[in-house]
Amino acid sequence: MEEEYVEIGKIDIKKYSKLCENQIITNEVIITYKQIEHINEERPGVFDKYKDKLEDVIKTPDYIIEDPKHKETGLVIKKYEKDVVVVLKLNTSEEDKKNSIITIWEIKEKRLQRYLLTHKTIYKKE
Repeated sequence: MEEEYVEIGKIDIKKYSKLCENQIITNEVIITYKQIEHINEERPGVFDKYKDKLEDVIKTPDYIIEDPKHKETGLVIKKYEKDVVVVLKLNTSEEDKKNSIITIWEIKEKRLQRYLLTHKTIYKKE
């Protein structure tokens, strides 16, 4: 059977663990073809611009912020020429198997500062 996803890389579970009440089961991160299609429809060009940087974003984020709308999900932010946000759903149950990127978007510094004021920051690069 053909894979339905692309492997992105591995996370440092300790860095992400404060997003979850339960233990994160795996350090593997994927993105499904369905999510890539969603990103391309909603934000044309963003996936192609950052696809080669996704592993860097999840391994060495500048910020990890709790997603207040979704349990065990974080906004993983990395500063490039623009700030990029990767929404990462973490796996704490056997049914999901892997951590998964839900979506990606770019933000301006003003929005980043608003996120930092209004959302719980669980990790900040020193």
